[in-house]
Amino acid sequence: MPVLMLAAGLIAALAFAVMGYLESQRTEQVVVLIHEVPFGQQLVAEDLGMVEVPLHRPVPLAGITDTSLVIGQYAARNLGVNDLVQPGMLMAAPPDQPVYPNGEQLTVNMVPVPFSVAALGPVNYRDRVNLGFSDPSGDPALCDAAIAAAAGETPSRMTVSQGELGTPRPYACRLLSSVRVLWIEGTTAYLEMTPYQAHTIWALQAAGLPMWGERYGSTSDVLSAFDRLDIGQVTLSALLAPAPEGEPADVDANELPGAHTPLPGTNSPVPGSEQP
Repeated sequence: MPVLMLAAGLIAALAFAVMGYLESQRTEQVVVLIHEVPFGQQLVAEDLGMVEVPLHRPVPLAGITDTSLVIGQYAARNLGVNDLVQPGMLMAAPPDQPVYPNGEQLTVNMVPVPFSVAALGPVNYRDRVNLGFSDPSGDPALCDAAIAAAAGETPSRMTVSQGELGTPRPYACRLLSSVRVLWIEGTTAYLEMTPYQAHTIWALQAAGLPMWGERYGSTSDVLSAFDRLDIGQVTLSALLAPAPEGEPADVDANELPGAHTPLPGTNSPVPGSEQP
């Protein structure tokens, strides 16, 4: 009897093992992408393929088994080749704001402004940039008058001696900080800003003032707007002082004054197309 019971147990265990193995080998087809689909683009049948996956698999690999549930939907993010299509990747309606080829979406009530990348170097759409302009005439009304008025102070007029007349010094003025880069095409970057900021940029462009920009970190401290400096104001201590340390301000870049603005351009249809 013990021998028979042992034999029966072995047979049962073997049977369960075979059944488990056969079950583990079962597969089903799920939908995958065979083309890249940027955010906001509608998916068509030509974008989709099928691949065999184990029937019993982790939840993150569940996928969708019916292409009819995918065709006609819109990409909720940038989708890449061989991505296993999941419900969270899809949305039923197209985005209600303009979308760029890289999937970046223009924020509500913002506008894009073209800006030359010549003075920025190897910038990408994940970067932020600071923007400014230079005034060879030294007219303080274009920069320090605005910031001083906001602070309730009297604007300064830095001059150098020229006979009996005082001539205002040329200066550079940092206008905006932490401007978002939406998209780069060739040598032109499209920067996101408010309509008023964009209007300001085009006004500077119309005045023929040299404009400049600098690449900046997305988590770096936001710099002061209308920050004016001429060569006569430079001090050694400020020049050699290290960058401030500490935690960067936890702010929403979309809410910063000037957090979305493009720049560099000198007498050109595209700001920044001529390096200062």
